[in-house]
Amino acid sequence: MGLRELNAARTRALIADAAYALFAEQGYEDTTMEQVADRADVGSSTLYRYFPTKESLALAPLGEPGVMAAEVARRPVGEPVDEVLGHAVLALVADSDEAAAETMRQVVEANPRLNAGLLDWLTKEYEQLVAALAERTGRPADDAALGASAWLAVFVLQRLGQARQSGRRRLSPEAAARRVMRDLAAAPLITPRVPTT
Repeated sequence: MGLRELNAARTRALIADAAYALFAEQGYEDTTMEQVADRADVGSSTLYRYFPTKESLALAPLGEPGVMAAEVARRPVGEPVDEVLGHAVLALVADSDEAAAETMRQVVEANPRLNAGLLDWLTKEYEQLVAALAERTGRPADDAALGASAWLAVFVLQRLGQARQSGRRRLSPEAAARRVMRDLAAAPLITPRVPTT
């Protein structure tokens, strides 16, 4: 990472940290973009360049979509596609800051309007993952089985919270992801179908 990218990443993190400190102190709804700029000690134009909306600030811990797709591209040639997909899920889990993700979850739960932004982020992550899988397998991006496989990766992410709470101890995000994937692999999936006529 070059100096310019490093400085941009630092500024982005500084702004996000300031926003989350304010969300914790006074709530998401009562925090203004101007307050975030003041707390981060940046100008309004800088703030809006990195985060054009307050919603984008609230979802900052997610980062940019594409982590799973990038991992698919990095995996060794010849590795089974189901294992590639598993490594892609683990890469996204490892890329997340656990504490920030938990705080973001609380902010989203308290502000249901943010669910649309979260769904949009997941959709972009999914679309990039499908494209990467299509390139790797040589199948068309609109292949139904390929799309369903990519949605299973998203499903694993959606089940992390529930999986982390199961059992006597709280699991790490990686252990929870591995548990969900193991459970999915242990039983055949039931796919919708209608009888042929």
